[in-house]
Amino acid sequence: MAAAALEKNRRRSVSVLQLTDGGLLEYDDEGSGQAIVFLHGWSLGNEAFGPQRRHFAATRHVVSPCLRGHGNSSPFEESHDIETLASDVSQLLVELEVADAVLVGWSLGALVAWQVALGNERARMAGIVTIDMVPRVLNGDDWSHGLRAGAHLYDVDIDVRKMRTNWQEFTQAYVPKVFASGKSEQRRELIAKMTTLIADNDVGSMTQLWHAIVNADFVDQVQTLDLPTMITYGQLSQVYDEPAAMWMEQHIPNSRRVAFAESGHAPHLEEPRLFNQALEQFIEELGAPRSK
Repeated sequence: MAAAALEKNRRRSVSVLQLTDGGLLEYDDEGSGQAIVFLHGWSLGNEAFGPQRRHFAATRHVVSPCLRGHGNSSPFEESHDIETLASDVSQLLVELEVADAVLVGWSLGALVAWQVALGNERARMAGIVTIDMVPRVLNGDDWSHGLRAGAHLYDVDIDVRKMRTNWQEFTQAYVPKVFASGKSEQRRELIAKMTTLIADNDVGSMTQLWHAIVNADFVDQVQTLDLPTMITYGQLSQVYDEPAAMWMEQHIPNSRRVAFAESGHAPHLEEPRLFNQALEQFIEELGAPRSK
């Protein structure tokens, strides 16, 4: 499972969208039917959803962009933010004439999905699935559901300096934390594959993206969303804890949470069969898509 989960060089239809600001967005466009748009996390491009793309492309329209800073898309620059990424995705939805899309966002991708839902292309969305993410990463006096490291102890610039000083070393320390606590041996292949895939990332884009992630705050906005939402998370996550998912279920309208007992920050990779079943059920519960 692990080797196949992050298989990068498989048969696919790769395209590039010219964005309105002159940037480029690489994306894969597979299958037909109701659209599922997979939005990956920080540092790992659309190969992060290999198990989902293989499963759903036979029956759905699967769209999986590489967000700026990843793959062959344009770099993520200092002037960019989460709104930039959401604007790119919104342009892609328009370009592909997508309607009734389910946006599935892992980590950073969840922030992007929320931002798209708050924008002009909200009507093109049927629902949102978040994967082990919270609306605000940094804790504070009024927010305690961010990173497990804690808000008042976490220094963004320390991690950024580590990235710039030795990206390979930072990666080797970071990647094991993506997967389930206490299961490093079982996740050995996934850890090795992910470490290899993100080794050649543009460090400048990665650091700018990291700043964008930790400075994002959707705590108030998610409480106004009217889209059906499935909150998925790993009960062995080393990044966020279960009370964070419980808060989201309580405060995001029309939402429900689904826990994965053997997963960490990446249940779609760690328990792909169960994740795909949950996603399939969520989509079926949304009902038949509206005609264009």
